[in-house]
Amino acid sequence: MERLQFEKFPWGFWACYPYGIDGMTEEEIANMAECGMTLTMSPWTSHQHVDATLRALDLCQKYGIKLILVDARTHWTNINKGHDEYYAAMKEAYEDFGKHPATFGFFLGDEPHESQMDMCTEAYKIALEACPGLVPYLNQNPGYAEKCKKFVKESGCKLLSYDRYNQMNPEDVGDDFIRDFVAYKGLADEVNVPLLAIMLSVGHFRYRVPSEDDYRWQAGVALACGADAIFWFTYHTPERNNNYRGGPISEFGDKNPTFYALKNVQRRFNRDYANLFCNRDHLGVYTIGRFFPGLNRFVAQTVPAARELGVLNVSSALGTPGLVTFLEGKGQYAGKKYIMITNNNPKNCDKFYIDVAPDKTKFLRVYADKEVDFEKSHWDAMFGKRDDYTECGVHLAPGQIEIFRFE
Repeated sequence: MERLQFEKFPWGFWACYPYGIDGMTEEEIANMAECGMTLTMSPWTSHQHVDATLRALDLCQKYGIKLILVDARTHWTNINKGHDEYYAAMKEAYEDFGKHPATFGFFLGDEPHESQMDMCTEAYKIALEACPGLVPYLNQNPGYAEKCKKFVKESGCKLLSYDRYNQMNPEDVGDDFIRDFVAYKGLADEVNVPLLAIMLSVGHFRYRVPSEDDYRWQAGVALACGADAIFWFTYHTPERNNNYRGGPISEFGDKNPTFYALKNVQRRFNRDYANLFCNRDHLGVYTIGRFFPGLNRFVAQTVPAARELGVLNVSSALGTPGLVTFLEGKGQYAGKKYIMITNNNPKNCDKFYIDVAPDKTKFLRVYADKEVDFEKSHWDAMFGKRDDYTECGVHLAPGQIEIFRFE
């Protein structure tokens, strides 16, 4: 099966709309685009809302956003009505909406139990058959990579998705955060499909309201660990629901400070890195400064891409944990390998250093469509040539990434 290729890096959110598809106005969609969204879920729709859904799809097309349609007919539990009836319902939904250029696929459901995976597999196969060219969307539980492996391998799954939020609890739960990335990325690579990770964007339960550092940290770790798409739970703050608070859009429909924080993170990435991340292979991720289960410590001589780039060592001044990721370009970036450094701390900034072999004479800081000579233009970063290595250093905020290439 040919691997799904994204034209734009997919930023989106888990659907928690305060309205149905009829309330999806141009102002709302323009705000989503302003925030940097490119692929997201729709409000609930059905055969009773064809005109409103098509209007929403037209507006999404105008603003460069694709939709996963949350249609009442396509949920995987409808397989209980029988194969033929579910196929007919899926086909009807496809005929109503599936041929629109802004339609990415249909939502099949969320977090099925292990005992329900066989039903999900059957539903997914029917969705593929009934809706040619589209991507059925089913989201998995945190910690469930092993339990959904059979589904992923037998269903024809085109996109593997899961969520995890306890990284936003007050205590340090980075182990679980990283462990899930390692497990799900390994499974996605095994079947050669993209990985979509859902991170937290609204305070609730014991989870804090995200700051800009929190958004950047969650996104940076996801990208370092190989995520090909990122969604957020959730964009709209649920109304009168427990202690939900501080989502990008308030329960009254206003833009919260978190809207602008998330906008900064997503649009900065879209400007600097999105095109590269749509045209790259993830060669591996390693940890420095702290051990995380499932990740190997970075030892340069054991990593072929590090040796090829001439990377001798990566460190942080204060021992702040970091992630060292290697990428290989495709398409317009073919033939190039990159090292990406990520500050893997949700709160603290630090200096991160890359020691480069003395035979390398070009030190390039990479943005999506240009490469900056780091020796000539490193601003308040650090650059120094020693007898046996060259030091390239950058100050990184929580979750901040920087990408380099050396020749």
